[in-house]
Parts: sequence; C-alpha cells; structure tokens
Amino acid sequence: MTRETIIQNIMNNYGKYGITEDMVEEVMDAGLEGGMNYDLIYLDMCRRISEITGEEFVCSASDLARAYGVPDDKMAKIIEEARQELIEAGEEPDEYFREVPVHRFMM
Repeated sequence: MTRETIIQNIMNNYGKYGITEDMVEEVMDAGLEGGMNYDLIYLDMCRRISEITGEEFVCSASDLARAYGVPDDKMAKIIEEARQELIEAGEEPDEYFREVPVHRFMM
C-alpha cells in the first residue's frame, strides 16, 4: 500500500464523516515515525474511524499478515491461538474473529 492509496481509500470511505486529507497525512506521518508500515497504518486508521462512527471494522487475515509482515499461515495460527485464549478467558471469540464464506465468481 502506498501513501497515495491510503489517502484515496480513506477519503472515499470516510470523507463523508469529515475526515480530511490533512488529518490522514498527519496520522500517517505519526505512524511512520512510530515505526509502522503503510499497511498497518491503514488498518489502524480504519479501525479507529470505525470505532468513532459506529461502523463495523472488517479486514482479512491476509490484510493483517501483510500489515504485520508475516506469512498468511502464521497469521492464521496467531488468530487461532488468540481465539483459544478468548475462549479460555470466557469470552466469545466470534466477537473479534469471524470466518466468513468465500464467494468466487467465474465469467
């Protein structure tokens, strides 16, 4: 993901909430200074904006893997371990991680 892609995606998806390009740039700069990569910055921004707006934040395991710089299979294992920890703590893991059906289309 690039700086320009983040700006475009955030503005397209959240501009209606008053988010400005200056805000996005400021958050990106702070994230980069904090050692985050663009993929992680983007997911974090989406998550935070979703919390504020009440929208549900959804991303794929592949998105998380890319953001944290790990292979997809390792992220799948991390998620499974986190689900187990939530179960052991008496929490519902589906509130945090859900499997969704995959739809494939051929033309």
